Amino acid sequence: MTSLLVEGVELFNCGRYWDAHEVWERDWTRDRKGPDSGFYKGLIQVAAGCLHYTRHNRRGAVNKWRSGRDYLHPYLPSHEGLRLAPLVDAVNGFLAAMSEGDWPTLQMPQIIYE
Repeated sequence: MTSLLVEGVELFNCGRYWDAHEVWERDWTRDRKGPDSGFYKGLIQVAAGCLHYTRHNRRGAVNKWRSGRDYLHPYLPSHEGLRLAPLVDAVNGFLAAMSEGDWPTLQMPQIIYE
């Protein structure tokens, strides 16, 4: 587990989604075509979805959560010391809630270490 991965998780878990996105992007750019490329893209997209949710941007949140979930799927249930299954489960619940009419009150997820 890289120090940037850990830093991003800590920022994400504090609700600093933009900052987490930026840190993970620095880690990802070192190996954009490597085996962990989708893993980082997934984390980055989920963080972007959470940011869009906090800004009441339904379309942005749904699009980013959907793509983030899809990127993370091959790495389930865990990868690089992170439990991804609970994160993906939360995103699936968010997507279902966002498909209903009213703006849902959601508790943003935490990323859990193994």
